[in-house]
Amino acid sequence: MPPLTGIVVLDFTHMLPGELCAAILSDMGATVIRVESHTPGLAHKLPPIVDGESLFYWSIQRDKSRIKVDLKTEAGLTLIKKLIPQCDIVIENFRTGVMERLGLGYKTLSSINPELIYISVTGHGQDSDRKDEPVHDLNLIAETGLLSLNRRENERPVLPSIPISDYMSGTLGALSVLGALLERQNGGGGKQLDISMFDASLSSLNVLGSMVLYTRKTPNEGGFAYPRELPNYNTYECKDGRFLAVASLERPFWKVFCQTINRPDIEPLIDDPSKEDTLKETIGKEIKSKTLADWTRIFHGTNCCVSPVKTLNETFETYPLAARGMLSGLQHPVLGNVPQILMPVDRQLRKNHAPETKDRRLSDLLSFLKNAGYGPEEIDKLTVSGIITLPGLEENPTLSTSKQN
Repeated sequence: MPPLTGIVVLDFTHMLPGELCAAILSDMGATVIRVESHTPGLAHKLPPIVDGESLFYWSIQRDKSRIKVDLKTEAGLTLIKKLIPQCDIVIENFRTGVMERLGLGYKTLSSINPELIYISVTGHGQDSDRKDEPVHDLNLIAETGLLSLNRRENERPVLPSIPISDYMSGTLGALSVLGALLERQNGGGGKQLDISMFDASLSSLNVLGSMVLYTRKTPNEGGFAYPRELPNYNTYECKDGRFLAVASLERPFWKVFCQTINRPDIEPLIDDPSKEDTLKETIGKEIKSKTLADWTRIFHGTNCCVSPVKTLNETFETYPLAARGMLSGLQHPVLGNVPQILMPVDRQLRKNHAPETKDRRLSDLLSFLKNAGYGPEEIDKLTVSGIITLPGLEENPTLSTSKQN
């Protein structure tokens, strides 16, 4: 049984860091109830758009029950507060102070449920003098110095293909929740967790940051072994314009690499820093003489840390995602099956995602609402008045919920 079975998460997130945190907890067995606005947020509008639906948004929404609630109404706020006794975790990633202004801050909700774990994921944290500043992933990797590392000398920084700060924040947020759950289990009670995206980004620099703090030099100035392009830790262009990744750092790997490209004579040069450029040029010429397919075949089984630089489609076509338990799907009424890459949690700790259907989701939500004291008539009144929208009832809000009881 997944470790978070029986844990209920109320998810107020609307951007990737918080959504990812909720997805990780869901993968580990938690029940996630996602509270959304009636007005679609930015994530709903990000491309690619297919038949009016954002694949970006739906890429991590697996196994979450969704309810739209008008949080600017007293009835909407009352509904949320009545759900809180059933919840173990609240996740929010609004700007600092928004949940408090809505009347849904930690102090208010913890007075209803003292065992509640309340996690806030914000740009600079709850107590920073910059807590009110709006930020996105790009701002944070720029200000932490991460972006400055993603360039060659004197060239423009290149935007990473993945939102590093978002992923670090979401993952560390989930890790913090697990720690808080364990502490609560040992009698520690509920608490508010403060996750700063800036801090999360900075934590990815722990090794490099230690060296910079000690030497007060940048990586280029300090002669660090990492991060920089070494002859035996680099990418090289092949004859067909594709690239080969060489990571033969250890001496045994380096020896095999030199032998495999028929240049055993260059092996001793790796010990001489003044020969780095010469080595790069020599290796570059050798790799340029054959296609990526040729080198992939030649290096297969050589055990020297050399890999083809694959496209995403090549990876998905060749890696056993399903066999490793890394692939699931979300059944969407418009998009059909939306593939979902799961978190790499050991399969013994991860739940089997049931097929996504509007009937199952509606049944789950009605059960929570019933436990909060809302019967069919009350739910119908809330849906007809536009206070809430339940999955499957968007076009016909007067559909009798009594049929679902």
